[in-house]
Amino acid sequence: MEEQKKKMVPDAISAMIWGIMSLAAMAAFGWIAAIVAFGKRKKALALYESNPTEYSEKSLSILKMAKTFSIIGLIASSLFSLIWIIYIIAIVAMFA
Repeated sequence: MEEQKKKMVPDAISAMIWGIMSLAAMAAFGWIAAIVAFGKRKKALALYESNPTEYSEKSLSILKMAKTFSIIGLIASSLFSLIWIIYIIAIVAMFA
């Protein structure tokens, strides 16, 4: 008996791409990409959980990786933004 090919969850790849973008853009505004990735992941995960037999297990692993990339991107870009804020405050204080 031939097993029916399961499809990917919509927005799983998109969530992964946004997660990767949050890492790539952490020097600028990577936290925005991380928040978008979290939203897309949440939507895709709800769709997967509503009907897990229809979607492939690979979709779930992609969603887990998207979460990991988003968390790392969010933390890194938040720290980078905090460093920039401290730097700007120090420069303003030096000239004040």
